[in-house]
Amino acid sequence: MKEIINLLENINKNTLTSSEIFSFADLLKISIRKGTPGFEKVSKDDYQWLQTYGFTLRKSELSEEGKAFDIRLGGDWRQSMDDVSKLKLLVDELEDQKLVDEVAWEIDGIVLYNIKEAERYKNQIIEKIRTQLEKIMD
Repeated sequence: MKEIINLLENINKNTLTSSEIFSFADLLKISIRKGTPGFEKVSKDDYQWLQTYGFTLRKSELSEEGKAFDIRLGGDWRQSMDDVSKLKLLVDELEDQKLVDEVAWEIDGIVLYNIKEAERYKNQIIEKIRTQLEKIMD
């Protein structure tokens, strides 16, 4: 898939953005629904993980912009993903690795946390994206 190759190239150039991941996840979701040829092996799980990684990458971008706590821009997961359980798993993993702390899950669908080691956090998310894209290509 041409889109995956472009995303992997952006990873290698260190220019990948969360909006690119969200766009690709949306493409996967639509392609699965339509039964688009070439997407037979792609699962709902694949695009949901990409949504999750896109959300956490967006948190990194907001942190770099000094807007880490702007709830409107990056706290509400309901606008970004279909399955919050994947986000909970990932945030727990990041917390165990001491990459985030002060995690707060708000009732209205908001998740807040501090990114402790910004570079390691971002690298961890980027590697998860790379792994997911390579899995989809296989």
